[in-house]
Amino acid sequence: MKLQTYFKASAAPAVLGLALLAQPAMAQVGPADESTVGDVGETATPTGAIVVTGSRIARPDVDSASPVTVIGAGEVADTGTVRVEDLVNSLPQVVGGQNAFIANGASGTATVDLRGLGTSRTLVLINGRRLQPGDPAAPAADLNQIPASLIERVEVLTGGASATYGADAVAGVVNFVMDTDFEGVRLDATYGFYQHDNGTSQIVNDNGSTIGDLNDARGFTPPSGNDVGGSQYNVELTLGSSFDDGRGHVTAYAGYREVDALLLGDRDYSFCALTGFGGCGGSSNAINATITDAFFNYTFTTGPTLVADGSDDFGAPFQAYNYNPINHFQRPDTRYTAGFFGDYEISPAVTAYAEFMFMDDRSQAQIAQSGTFFAEAYDISCDSPLFNAAQGDYLCGLIDGNADSGDTVVDRVIPLYIGKRNVEGGPRFDDLRHTAYRLVAGLRGPISDSISYDASIQYGTTIFQQKYNNDFSVSRLRNALQATTDADGNVVCQSVVDGSDPNCQVYNPFQGAGIVASGDPRDGITQAAIDYVSIPLLSTGETEEVIANAYISGDLVSLGNASPVGFVLGAEYREELISTSNDAGFQTQDGAGQGSPQLDVYGRFDVKEVFGELRVPIIENGFVDLLALELAYRYSDYSTGASTDTYKIIGELAPVDWVRFRGGYNRAVRAPNILNLFAPNRIALFTGNDPCAGATPVYSEAQCANLGVPTARYGSVPVSPAGQYNQFIGGNPDAEPEKADTYTVGLVLEPDAIVPGFVMAVDYYDISIENAISTIGAQTTINQCGITGDALFCDNVNRAPGSLALWVNGGFVNNTTLNIGGVETSGVDITASYNRSIGAGRLSLSFNGSWLNDFTIDTGIATANTDGRYDCTGLHGNNCGTPLPEWRHQARLGYTFDFGFGASIRWRHFGAVDWDQTSTDDDLGTGADASVGDISAQNYFDLTLSYDLDPVNLRLGVNNIFDKEPPIIASNYGGSNGNTYVETYDPVGRRIFLSASLQF
Repeated sequence: MKLQTYFKASAAPAVLGLALLAQPAMAQVGPADESTVGDVGETATPTGAIVVTGSRIARPDVDSASPVTVIGAGEVADTGTVRVEDLVNSLPQVVGGQNAFIANGASGTATVDLRGLGTSRTLVLINGRRLQPGDPAAPAADLNQIPASLIERVEVLTGGASATYGADAVAGVVNFVMDTDFEGVRLDATYGFYQHDNGTSQIVNDNGSTIGDLNDARGFTPPSGNDVGGSQYNVELTLGSSFDDGRGHVTAYAGYREVDALLLGDRDYSFCALTGFGGCGGSSNAINATITDAFFNYTFTTGPTLVADGSDDFGAPFQAYNYNPINHFQRPDTRYTAGFFGDYEISPAVTAYAEFMFMDDRSQAQIAQSGTFFAEAYDISCDSPLFNAAQGDYLCGLIDGNADSGDTVVDRVIPLYIGKRNVEGGPRFDDLRHTAYRLVAGLRGPISDSISYDASIQYGTTIFQQKYNNDFSVSRLRNALQATTDADGNVVCQSVVDGSDPNCQVYNPFQGAGIVASGDPRDGITQAAIDYVSIPLLSTGETEEVIANAYISGDLVSLGNASPVGFVLGAEYREELISTSNDAGFQTQDGAGQGSPQLDVYGRFDVKEVFGELRVPIIENGFVDLLALELAYRYSDYSTGASTDTYKIIGELAPVDWVRFRGGYNRAVRAPNILNLFAPNRIALFTGNDPCAGATPVYSEAQCANLGVPTARYGSVPVSPAGQYNQFIGGNPDAEPEKADTYTVGLVLEPDAIVPGFVMAVDYYDISIENAISTIGAQTTINQCGITGDALFCDNVNRAPGSLALWVNGGFVNNTTLNIGGVETSGVDITASYNRSIGAGRLSLSFNGSWLNDFTIDTGIATANTDGRYDCTGLHGNNCGTPLPEWRHQARLGYTFDFGFGASIRWRHFGAVDWDQTSTDDDLGTGADASVGDISAQNYFDLTLSYDLDPVNLRLGVNNIFDKEPPIIASNYGGSNGNTYVETYDPVGRRIFLSASLQF
């Protein structure tokens, strides 16, 4: 009988011992090369083989030919990580995606966006294998599935990796390496909360006003003084053990996380909805009903907005509704996780392995009350019992006094657009639930002394459930506003009288806000009316991913005295499926508060692939220490009819053992996902601006004529109070894979003999995407139409009849999916770490910085005056989106005493960014003069104290020590929630956390 012994290689202690924020190159620890050894009692010699992220070839060292940044388990603990996205989004290489601070438009997931190229261009792996899409409406990996306490390290590879891992690795790869070799029992618990001292003084407009001034001007009373809240609780149990005399091993985990809500109303700087370009704005759907459009815009040149507040006429001053205070700043969340990682040696030639991960996550996104939202023109008689006598006389008098009223007014019926917030019924809240399962099963083992195999099948699914509560029904409002008086003198719905809707209750918004005690709809809004017009909206969906993968790897011949040539040869089958099912309310956009109809989607595709890799050591320990090449190729055949070729060539040169140059070229691809292909066409919202809106438009009269504004209406087009406009979006079944060329060149220094414990890497990257799966962009279309008058743009701008607005029913910009243009980005990453015993303890220092040289978006459309390209480096806003500072970094300095006490401080820096619409580039901005849209450099400092009291390890930390407020900007300038970019900056102040780990 022979005994097969397996070894897992450990990286060089000088490198693994760093366990800091950013190591220049770190390997993924994988199974050693496996070979049969002697009889029982003999020992095996480990080969030290390591699988490096970015390649499937095992190699004898820990250095990567591709630039890889690593977050160690120590950094995970030092940041008090409860949400994995908070950890990853702090990296300078990452631009924030979906996170816990997004409410309006939240998917309920957490995503990662490398280089700002989009979550769909970032491939997320767990132990080198794909993590399935986390939401049917946003098919990117959901980081909520990952248990923070089990993370051994996070490896971020920059540049294309499609030849190794397949499509989507355009910006790079984020690989979460889990501690699958854990032995023992460990209980990790973290409690944290946010604290902020309200007292804002930031200047927020060109008049020099602070947000406090603007709150005062509106008569608002924001919070003041100390506020504590938004607690997070996280508990995770990990169990690990070998069994059957070491032939098998299993690591299992279970976790629970609870996050409490924070409201925008809990912070003074987010209490007021900064809209427009001057002050506290809000929504034109006011507490008291506003009436506008059809008849009045026909009658009067400027089209007045009339306010119904229950007074004798409609002349009360209009005040926009401040929707911010009731919105979530931090969404409440409850998450359960469980799973295991295991392997078992069946025979010397066969080891079975398996992974299972489960997550159930439920989050609620609360936003302001629903309302009528000017959803459609309601034909209401000026003699309606909804109006008091004075109001009726006022409206009927307008009709009688208009000589041309016969064109729009029939039988004293007025087509009215109504704006009224449902302050009587309470906020909307979107209940989002994701239940995910991920299963991997496979076999691996040696074929010969130098060749091994690995075959696996993987299944991942995410089940989605959504209940959108407390919206207004447009169809029920239509009935509820048609009131009449029955034979008994009661005010009832016309649909009750004619029997078309016997359940109808009259909704009367014209007599002021609040539920009327009398229950009589003549007096105003009744509880029965609220119950009738308020509806829930329901949606379910599912994502599925199936992957079958098999490859052989090992060593071939040696070139001279160098190590053998390593190779991989394999095949893969992958199938993706998305399905969603929406109720009638979602599909017909019966919910007045919905930005677009939610239509059913069903789509699938599969791809068959073959791939291969070579690592060719040309010289080792010769006149240079190392000269080697890595080559890879993958052919992919998609069921959609597309096929792609991806490949890479990377070289390494180490003149001496402590200096290494690396660089290479990757061809990467992103295939269109199911939504790119099959999403139904529909109207949806985008955040932007109409340069022809308002009393003093940004564009000239001639430019606005290009955009469909008649001369007589110049200066009277309504501004969207919320900075949101309509676009017509949808998928394209003819979309093709996009291609990317990525180049990297770098230098790695590990002068252990000169400066023990020091490692540094400098890497240049250049990523160029062509034939991008994208859109022209709604804001680009608007800007280019105004400037050029080109029909290519102007034919896609459709102004609403009557109002000419791009934000009310009938106004929109065409912006459907197509292959057009691309993105080019380049820059330099600098990472360094130093770890050394000094005095009575150990000093550690890490640095991770990223300089953005270029981020150029190519719209794919050149005109006589423009080239269709613009550079977003150092900008943010309507076209460029999330801030893209030229320089970002974070650094940590720490010292741990030998007796177990440690302290470290982290510095996070975000460079300044300007508002993109101030740009004079005709492809990008409007040349607007609004310096308050610019954001200055932001710095945050974090402190962590730790004490190792074996078997208990304690940590106390404060992130954002100085309680620095986020930069505040109005919605017209950009931002995602609470007058700021919550995915980029610390949005809610100081975070204090305490964590404990008990291990035995």
